[in-house]
Amino acid sequence: MTHSLHILADRIAIEACLYRYAHLIDAMQYHRIADEVFTPDGLIDFGGAKAVGRDAIHAQCMTYQGALLGCCHNVTNVVIEVDGDEARAASRILAWHWFAIPDADPLRATDLLAVGGYEDRLRRTPDGWRIHERRGLNFGTGVGAGQVPEPMRPIFAGMQGRAPTWPA
Repeated sequence: MTHSLHILADRIAIEACLYRYAHLIDAMQYHRIADEVFTPDGLIDFGGAKAVGRDAIHAQCMTYQGALLGCCHNVTNVVIEVDGDEARAASRILAWHWFAIPDADPLRATDLLAVGGYEDRLRRTPDGWRIHERRGLNFGTGVGAGQVPEPMRPIFAGMQGRAPTWPA
């Protein structure tokens, strides 16, 4: 029973890490993401945007500042596999984006709905579970809502067509 409680506690902590990323993005707390979500040697691979190490992840996340008026990432269908101090997780994402467009109606419908997911490898650290590798998946964008703006096209295009590799 004790072993099961440890696995359950790990799974809860890992989900909290996945949700923390989404909440920090949605709260526009970009400056906190690298330190609070990723390992020091962490990797983000969003296809058209890749960052290795906390400094690079921080720099990438800070590019969102000023580009987004707001967003809402819904994390769902989380699958987790724990192996000691390492784990992997797969999740699906619905992410609504409102871009910082001059003179646009602030109460308008979403500018873009991105449908995709993340495949993560995580490590237990002294500060808790952190993402070591994040691979973004893009199953589609728009779904009848909005267009991808030019600065973000390489990111979405780079993830387009990626099939999930896990769980099989």
